[in-house]
Amino acid sequence: MDDIKARIEERNRQVDAKLAAGKADWAEADAADAVDAVDFAEWAIDNAELAILNAIDARAYADRLARAAGS
Repeated sequence: MDDIKARIEERNRQVDAKLAAGKADWAEADAADAVDAVDFAEWAIDNAELAILNAIDARAYADRLARAAGS
C-alpha cells in the first residue's frame, strides 16, 4: 500500500512540475510581448518628438515667409 501511495505522490509531483513548466512558458511569452510593447512605445515617442520638431520648424518657416512678405 505504501508503494502505491509513493507512486501516486510521485505522479502528482510530475504533474505539478509539468503544470509549473507550462505556466513558466506562458510567463516567458508574456514577457516577450511586453518587450515588444516597450519597443513600440519607444518608437511612438520618437515619432511624436519628430512630429513636434517638424511642427516647430514649419511654424518658424511660415513666420519667416510672412515677415518677408510683409516687408
